[in-house]
Amino acid sequence: MNIVIINGSPGKNGTTAKILELFVSCLWTYEFVNIEYINLSEFDISHCKGCCQCYKSGRCFISDDAEMLSEKIEKADGIIIGSPTYASNVSGILKDFIDRGHFVIEQLLTGKFA
Repeated sequence: MNIVIINGSPGKNGTTAKILELFVSCLWTYEFVNIEYINLSEFDISHCKGCCQCYKSGRCFISDDAEMLSEKIEKADGIIIGSPTYASNVSGILKDFIDRGHFVIEQLLTGKFA
C-alpha cells in the first residue's frame, strides 16, 4: 500500500511536521506500507489561474512541481495531508497545491484512504 503524506506547512520542522511524523512512525510498523513524505515548502508551486484547463486536458499548463506531485497522489492508495490553520483555513502553500494539483476537481481521491 502506497501512502503519500503531505506537510502543507511553510515550516517543514514545525508542529504540523511533528504530528505527521507520528503517522509515519505508526505506519512504518506495517511491512506492506510504502510511505512518501512531502514537504510542500520544498517545491515550486505557482498560484492557480482558475482557467480549468486541467479539468479539460488532465494537465495544468503551468510548468512547475504541482503536476508531478498530483501524479503521486493519483498513484497512491492513501493520502494524509497536514496543515496549520491560518484565519480558519489551510496554509497558503497548501491551498495553492489543492487548486493546482487538480486532484479535487478531477476527483482523484475517490476510492482512496484519506
